[in-house]
Amino acid sequence: MARRTTPLTDTEIKKAKPKEKEYSLCDGYGLLLRIKPNGSKLWLFNYIRPILGTRTNLGLGTYPIVSLAEARMLRDDCRKLLAQQIDPKKHREELERKQLMDTQSSFEKVAELWKEKKSSEVEEKTINKYWRNLELHLFPLIGRYSIKEIKPSLVVQMLKKVEENGSPDMVHRLCGHLNEILNFAVNSGLIESNTCLKISSTFKSVRQRNNPRVSIEEIPTLIKSIHSAKIEKKTQLLILFQLLTMVRPNEASNASWSEFDFDKKEWNIPAERMKVRFLHTVPLSSQVMALIEQLRPMTGHNKYLFTHRSDLKKAMSSSTVNMALKRMGYKDKQTAHGLRGLARTFLAEQGVQHEHAEACLAHKTGSQVSLAYNHANYLEKRRDIMQMWGDYIEKCSQS
Repeated sequence: MARRTTPLTDTEIKKAKPKEKEYSLCDGYGLLLRIKPNGSKLWLFNYIRPILGTRTNLGLGTYPIVSLAEARMLRDDCRKLLAQQIDPKKHREELERKQLMDTQSSFEKVAELWKEKKSSEVEEKTINKYWRNLELHLFPLIGRYSIKEIKPSLVVQMLKKVEENGSPDMVHRLCGHLNEILNFAVNSGLIESNTCLKISSTFKSVRQRNNPRVSIEEIPTLIKSIHSAKIEKKTQLLILFQLLTMVRPNEASNASWSEFDFDKKEWNIPAERMKVRFLHTVPLSSQVMALIEQLRPMTGHNKYLFTHRSDLKKAMSSSTVNMALKRMGYKDKQTAHGLRGLARTFLAEQGVQHEHAEACLAHKTGSQVSLAYNHANYLEKRRDIMQMWGDYIEKCSQS
């Protein structure tokens, strides 16, 4: 008749003293308490591994951190696995592996990979602004969640807190950031699909505030206001330069003399200065060439075309044009960025092909490869378009 093991008691365990060699106390059904010479007491589950048929031990924790009752529950869990021909040790390793993968695929970790890719597509200050939004609002709430756990029910609940704090516009920006990251995760094979594509509709809508601009018919009045404004000559020329070249405010204010090829009548803006992150060549109209000649005696010996008033080694601020327009009475009527909108509207009214117009403004359409290809292919066509725009602005100046 098989010997029956008497279950252990807490008193027996507490009284068990260390010996010169480690020894074990049996509780039954494979549960052992291993007592080591240093006095530590370790719970083990002794069992025969399925398929392999070899006997092994699985650690269940140390006493008294894991109590006798808890150790028995862990043993019973292991026995249930064995009844299904599942090796408890293999099962634990799989759980640990999955937990490690989930940790490495947390929302914040995936966001870091997305940031690395995104940094090659947009300006540094833009990605830093996006990242700051994530650090302030999303990471504290869902940063540690596995990317697979990011579902609408979780995200909406978290973003409601941001909305309640009076930031509905921030909520919609965060929805945009979130969807970019989840789409990146889909394309990287980390998740099957992005289920959060429409979550922004859950929140209060925010009125879009496009960069205001005057109508095409009002351009002559705008040009007259620029010429008659009591502003620094360089500021006046910067406004006109940005208007004529169709570039973004920071691309215009940071223009340096070394970027210009006057023989070819081209301005080559380096990729690192462009929002779309590829070199943008601006064909220079005769009006821009004449404007630059006005600048040459003022700043031709400096690095930048439009030097800072108090430090000639620095460029003008990208906010200079906006501030000047406000002083001229154009607050909420015309912004620096809105100058590009004026040009785009004009090109549309003139029947300029969509892809040609978008190339003039260095708008991102299609892949990065097609962007660069179209940009180079349309150069001569853009040369004609830029001259047409320059002629129109000159005509407005004479009205």
